Amino acid sequence: MARRKLQEVDASSIADIAFILLAFIIIATTLEKESGLPAVLPQKTENNIDKPEVNERNILEVLVNKDDQLMIEGQWGKGLDDIGDFVKEFMTNPTDSESLPRMDEITESDCNQKLAILKANLEAAPLKDKGVIQKDIDKWLEKREAVKLVGSYRTVNKAATIAIQYDKSTTYGTYLNVRDKIMTGLNELRDELALRKFGISYGSLESIRAEVKTEEDKAKIKAIRQVYPQKIIKLPAKNVQ
Repeated sequence: MARRKLQEVDASSIADIAFILLAFIIIATTLEKESGLPAVLPQKTENNIDKPEVNERNILEVLVNKDDQLMIEGQWGKGLDDIGDFVKEFMTNPTDSESLPRMDEITESDCNQKLAILKANLEAAPLKDKGVIQKDIDKWLEKREAVKLVGSYRTVNKAATIAIQYDKSTTYGTYLNVRDKIMTGLNELRDELALRKFGISYGSLESIRAEVKTEEDKAKIKAIRQVYPQKIIKLPAKNVQ
């Protein structure tokens, strides 16, 4: 009996099939493994939300809504004439309230100590840092000059700011009125200090014509501004309810 001739099997086809099966097993195994992993996301809480740290005691916020109504420190219904009192309390914190800015005590001794440290740092600092340190030196020199003219003084810390937040529909005239009232409150403080120390109001010092204004007059103006600096910012317009 004649033996049947065995049919040759195409080895390349077997290899292709084996490769496909292997790939399927790998994919199926991987998907099964990943699907079994516990995917637990952290809950959104106050503790894991990145927020800039803003000390509210350092901000005096004046809001103006679309109807040109004022809210000062969270109190609606305030008028333009109320702004000055808020400004004066904010800039002086007479009772050392924790809801108002921390006040810095500036004395000649403090100025000298700070200047000595800064000058030592300036000598040791690399060239790229010298400009920043020199600016700090200039600031403390101005503070010391102010102390020489008005004596030791209290002033709001450098973070204290009066912020004007206005609505997109607020009229520009209303914004100017609000800003003027803020400056009125600030200048009343300046007038009181200038009269007490120099016997002349701050407004009168400023109004002296440039051609007759002396270096002493200019120094007095700078000293008063050191004690009561102008720290006003205008926030971008938004919808104020």
